[in-house]
Amino acid sequence: MLKVIKEIKGNGKLLDVGCAYGFLVNATSKHFESYGIDLSNFVIKKSRNFCKNVLVASGVDMPFKSGSFDVVTFVDTLEHVAKLTECIKDVRRVLKKGGVLFLQLPNPLIWKYFFGFFMLKDETHLSNFWLKEWKRILLRHGLKVEKSFGIFVFAFNKFRFFRKSEANANLFPEWWIIAKK
Repeated sequence: MLKVIKEIKGNGKLLDVGCAYGFLVNATSKHFESYGIDLSNFVIKKSRNFCKNVLVASGVDMPFKSGSFDVVTFVDTLEHVAKLTECIKDVRRVLKKGGVLFLQLPNPLIWKYFFGFFMLKDETHLSNFWLKEWKRILLRHGLKVEKSFGIFVFAFNKFRFFRKSEANANLFPEWWIIAKK
């Protein structure tokens, strides 16, 4: 993920919304002035053990000045946001002109099949949109989609596998969308 972010925007200020334990904040801090926000006091306290610039905050009414960030990331987070429209408006507000929004989102067909197979329902996924709809939503809010592709990542011990495809994105369990302000 860091490699893809660096290819698009090599440095600057980065905000990871829904940063959880701060792994991405920590990984990007060698190349960016990195910040992270999350709603959970617990994970923010834990993340402070190995990274700085993390705080408890929401993706709506973020505590940053307008035009503060070159990159904003949402890794498996945006589909959980209750106030989606307000959140995207606030992301656009904190992004600099020419800033990049990096999204990782689940493919609803794959996850519906997977959870349905085990008779489970993930009620935390509030926005289960198809890739086309996510693109329309971003465009409606003044964010131009530069790239989108499906991804499959597998890592176990030293074995790592990464595959991406623009042509067959709907066959992959996760999508990455890269949009610019």
